[in-house]
Amino acid sequence: MFSRNYLLLMALIWGGTAGAFCTSDSIFKSGVENMFSPAPSNPVMTEQAAGRLMYQATFGPKLTEIRHLQALGVDSWITQQINTPATLQEPCMQAILANPAWPLYQNSRMESWFLNSAEAPDQLRQRMAFALSEIFVVSDAASLGNEVMGLAKYYDMLAINAFGNYRDLLEDVTLNTMMGFYLGMFRNAKADPSQGTQPDENYAREILQLFSIGLHQLNLDGTEILDIDDNPIPTYDQTTIENFARVFTGWNYAGCPENNWMWCNPTEPTVDAYAPMEPIESYHDTDAKTLLNGVQIAAGQTAYQDLTAALDNIFNHPNVPPFISKQLIQRFVTSNPSPAYVQRVAGVFVDNGAGVRGDLDAVIRAILTDDEASNPSHLNNPAYGKLKEPLIRYLNLLRAFEARSPTGRYGNWNPEFGYLQRPLGSPSVFNFFKPGYQLPGPIRNQGLVSPEFQITSETTVISVANEMNEAINRGHHLVTHWNDNMPRLQLQRELLLINNPSALLDHLDLLLFSGQMSAQTRATGLNLLNDISQEPDITRLASLIYVLVLSPDFVVQR
Repeated sequence: MFSRNYLLLMALIWGGTAGAFCTSDSIFKSGVENMFSPAPSNPVMTEQAAGRLMYQATFGPKLTEIRHLQALGVDSWITQQINTPATLQEPCMQAILANPAWPLYQNSRMESWFLNSAEAPDQLRQRMAFALSEIFVVSDAASLGNEVMGLAKYYDMLAINAFGNYRDLLEDVTLNTMMGFYLGMFRNAKADPSQGTQPDENYAREILQLFSIGLHQLNLDGTEILDIDDNPIPTYDQTTIENFARVFTGWNYAGCPENNWMWCNPTEPTVDAYAPMEPIESYHDTDAKTLLNGVQIAAGQTAYQDLTAALDNIFNHPNVPPFISKQLIQRFVTSNPSPAYVQRVAGVFVDNGAGVRGDLDAVIRAILTDDEASNPSHLNNPAYGKLKEPLIRYLNLLRAFEARSPTGRYGNWNPEFGYLQRPLGSPSVFNFFKPGYQLPGPIRNQGLVSPEFQITSETTVISVANEMNEAINRGHHLVTHWNDNMPRLQLQRELLLINNPSALLDHLDLLLFSGQMSAQTRATGLNLLNDISQEPDITRLASLIYVLVLSPDFVVQR
């Protein structure tokens, strides 16, 4: 664990202990929710099925939300979640800016992210925004380190688009200044032979490789199309990249004067640094261009006409439905979906039933209601499921036990200490882990993928375990935690069951495992309670929770 002095130093580096922050009390309802939440009298679904869906579709179940889902049923719950207005980060950023004594730092944005992820009522949208942030990657780890409001607005853009159309999302991502800064489209000028310069190819490459179609041609079920020699067929080549790079030229801050390409800046009265980028046509390449599958763009078009044609060309490529659908399935349900599962979801991406392509509302509904997501029989397949990434594992813990801090804040300033992640903080455009990563050994030997294992090692396993231990014990054992802004588990409900180990484990089985606690894990928990029976109740309970959240049953979502 890290010393208090080290944490204080990092807190100062990341913004200190600013006084004007959003809190759970100021944004959401105050106090611990009705923690006892009786089961509905005529539930539509079992509590285990409801808990399992909550682990797939949210940052983790609360007992109240399990009961609510039981009463509504899956379809009605998804509809309600989609219709719930987006909870955004910008209001928290604006609240901090209202106090002129405190500038914005990245810790402000992350605190807002933790608050929304743990407490916001639009949980499915927040989880979808997080999934999209790991596909359409921008990061404060590079050129955006000082861009706090811009990154908050970028994440809000993902949340707003979470259930919209993929084509609209692709355009909003492309024209966002954060993406423009991160991948080189901002002030990307046409070739200048006199200076020997060429357009930046970075965004052209990544929009194809990572945001839309991938490297190889795919069947609708996500499997690769092979040539006569059984080799995968590339989706594009370097010439294609060069043509797309010429498409993405001429874009600058919104409101920049035509004659001020290089020195236009956000302090000018006409400029909006966070509005979608706008073109300065004299810097746009107007020559003809050849795009995917030989599609031609005529010469003489404006920057926006070229952009529209290029994004339409990408959007209608046959790879997009399986490429995006499979990654979303991996983020919500299982790392190795069957080709049939991918094809069913990709088919909905192609046509939502009303002739609309790219409807993300329909896509996420198809993912969560598919037989492969909900039928318990798939639990018998040892390749089914996914390792939980560290941030999700941590939020599962906070939500299961209604975590609150004395101040109502979520002061998790530096989660990458133990969780190896921070929102919009990946080390590169390839995210924290790649969707096709294969852990060497049995997983790779069986042709399976294991994305989250790319940030899993002997060192990180210990690091995450230490952080989970700190989170569980924060504020307990009659010890006052030094930071009143850190959330603390509310364990009153569980303490009432501490002298009834069987009932306590039944309760924790639902909250932490959605009814999938193995007999071995249960026996370990019972033995632990017996072995430390003379310890104070809070020690016994905290020790039990710690052992359970380190178990494979909890670490792997199934």
